Amino acid sequence: MISSRFAAVLAFGLLAGPAVAGTSLVIDASSGAVLSAENPSQAWHPASTTKMMTTYLALKAVRERRLGLETAIPVSKLAAGQPRVKVYIKAGQEITLDNALRIMLVKSANDIAYVIAEGVGGNVETFVGMMNAEAARLGMRDTRFTNPNGWHNPDQQVSARDLAILAMALMREFPDYADYWNTPSVQLGKQVLNNTNGLVGRYSGINGMKTGFVCASGFNVVATATRGGRTLIAVVLGALSGAERTVKAAQLLDEGFGKWGGIGYDVASLPASGTRAPNICDDVRRKGGGAALADDVDVSGPISALTTAGGVGGNSDGAGDRFLTMSPQPRATGAMLSRAPSGRIVLGPRAETTPVPVAFGRTAGSASAPLAANATGRPDSQFARGAAPVIAPDKPVAASLFGGGTPGLFSDTRRTASSNGGIPGATSAFAPTDGATQPPADAFQAGPLKLQGAVQPGKATASSLRPGAAAGIKPAARPPAKPLLAKPKGDSKTDPKSEAEKAKPGAAAAKLQPAKPPAKTKATPAPKPKPNDDA
Repeated sequence: MISSRFAAVLAFGLLAGPAVAGTSLVIDASSGAVLSAENPSQAWHPASTTKMMTTYLALKAVRERRLGLETAIPVSKLAAGQPRVKVYIKAGQEITLDNALRIMLVKSANDIAYVIAEGVGGNVETFVGMMNAEAARLGMRDTRFTNPNGWHNPDQQVSARDLAILAMALMREFPDYADYWNTPSVQLGKQVLNNTNGLVGRYSGINGMKTGFVCASGFNVVATATRGGRTLIAVVLGALSGAERTVKAAQLLDEGFGKWGGIGYDVASLPASGTRAPNICDDVRRKGGGAALADDVDVSGPISALTTAGGVGGNSDGAGDRFLTMSPQPRATGAMLSRAPSGRIVLGPRAETTPVPVAFGRTAGSASAPLAANATGRPDSQFARGAAPVIAPDKPVAASLFGGGTPGLFSDTRRTASSNGGIPGATSAFAPTDGATQPPADAFQAGPLKLQGAVQPGKATASSLRPGAAAGIKPAARPPAKPLLAKPKGDSKTDPKSEAEKAKPGAAAAKLQPAKPPAKTKATPAPKPKPNDDA
């Protein structure tokens, strides 16, 4: 029965639609029941919907306490060099996992996706292996990942069915983190970044999720919404514009909320297609306006898409809908969805919200959070955590590059810091914490003076890690030398006159005369004395 439905849709597409029709799916999130389907198992290039799996693995690492939300992840040159869409974080900087997830899911930043991948897996190759292993475990049978951000690779593919399964896993396993994929906007410095999902802030009951675009895939979206106690997941792959993608998803959700029963099977029972993802870049350029746009072109104002008798299309001439429908589209029932007299489906402007502040760098809890997988071998990260490294022979002891967990620009008070026994966030990284600021009792006994801050053999201590401690110790300056004076005549023991002179210091001093230098000889002339000469 299922196969006959797919065959009928495929045959209809060959007669009346584009060479490669779009694919869509709507399911009930609680039961997995399929409410509507259009080529749901057709393989498709995922674009940035790939970041849903990147998010899943990051949250799984947090759940297993391998990472914390305040874990500071160092940025590599590979991550910083990813193509746009990006936020231009620089190699050598750090960002917490919490801020990275928000930026990635709102802005769809490719550089941040690589940062997360390396922080979770240690390197991208390991992380991609984790992605494919998790996809197989979840039953995503048409899926193959080659990178963590969705940048186009001919071998990277998913299907609407597989993305719906992944969305269900995210919602069921990590309900406490739903605000990550439903954040309307974030503020990075002075720049406000709006969510690339055009339904966020426009569609009544929207719970967010993720968009994606590369020219080969067209415009993709996975959207979830809740109304009347029911939560639905809609997947649209292959739209020719961001407006078409958004409006099609809104229509599918409206249709799903108007139904109380599925069509007889659930998403897990949909068969794998065994197909290869098509490249629809020519259609995107030709029918989508002549240029392949980016995934971040959505604006805050209203958006609309032209509709035809069969559904919603992205063509300027209104001919040849991307998505084939065997029944007429339902009327717009969403609170922010309406139909203009011209036939366009219009979504109103986004609701005004306060952007969530995000920033690069560490937060107050980063010093006690677990280390990122790509930072465990870095001594600077070990120092910042308060560890006492062993001094290796012939190698200098280096001070920390980051200090004692200096707070970043912002911190998310709704999250709790991960802790595994690190130093408190308010403690200076290298200040003595035991109150031993006075020299020990035996410091004044015979023997060499033990200088605070001197490097001692064995393990480094807080004081020995102070940079420049030894360099700051300088020999005391000698006082200026006085002119040589002649020894006064007489002795205090034998000459009573000298006692009288001592009683009158003024008179005695007046009689003292400078000693005459020795007579010069031809062989060895004596140099004149130089005041303040330390030699």
